[in-house]
Amino acid sequence: MEINFNNVSKSFVRKRNGQEERFVALRPTTFTVRSGEFFSIIGPSGCGKSTLLNLLAGLETADQGSVEVDGRRVDHPGSDRTVVFQEHGLMPWMTVSRNVEYGLKLKGIGAQERRETAMQYLRMVHLSRFADALPHQLSGGMRQRVAIARSLALQPSVLLMDEPFSALDAQTRDLLHDELQRIWAETKTTIVFVTHNIREAAYLSDRILTMTGPPGGIKRIVNVPFAHPRAKSSPELSTFTAELHQEIKDEVDRVAMQELDADWNPLTSPKRPPRDVVAPGEGI
Repeated sequence: MEINFNNVSKSFVRKRNGQEERFVALRPTTFTVRSGEFFSIIGPSGCGKSTLLNLLAGLETADQGSVEVDGRRVDHPGSDRTVVFQEHGLMPWMTVSRNVEYGLKLKGIGAQERRETAMQYLRMVHLSRFADALPHQLSGGMRQRVAIARSLALQPSVLLMDEPFSALDAQTRDLLHDELQRIWAETKTTIVFVTHNIREAAYLSDRILTMTGPPGGIKRIVNVPFAHPRAKSSPELSTFTAELHQEIKDEVDRVAMQELDADWNPLTSPKRPPRDVVAPGEGI
């Protein structure tokens, strides 16, 4: 299911010093996501990563240009494009299986088929024995797996993921990286993945779009030159990650300079990237 961003731009109105002003979140941007690939988007804070995802999800409307999925223009949300957010968004009063069934119920699918489909995808994420549990009885990683199962149950053409693992501890993230790789291989779903973690993107992706600082735009689209599955301990992957980190460092420094104004001094500031970028070897 090919995705095309055709000269897409987006701006918003915000208040600053009591006055309304329009700021550009995304400069005219054109790129293609290939059918069935794992495509990640990284960049400094405020560069428009989530804006791109929201435009593709149909949650935002572009000022100009168009987003197309398989040749069809995106102008509203649809079950062919499901989203997994950083917060799982499960309904706490519903059981795990009922949460997974919910989207199917909205589509008018009967109770027996809903239950069978929910169990199919709960087995896929290894949570079938928790089908009758409530969300608060699960760990954070398990709740995210339910959110993934809920999205996959709709059998979308495109799975959109907006920093889905950033709130999890490193060990749980490692497990979910491997689970996501397995699920992607099984379903052949096109995945568009927004992350602040460069090493995560390098481990998971076929290609990575690196973005400039705000207003956002494409800096480069990078091919990840390693076959799946990958070893996190691979020296080659570590070298690739370090090079990718260096590539966006100038953009991160520029954003920090804009935010801190006269307080920013790259020579005396801590030798650690801002919160939205993970240096090689960290956070995975």
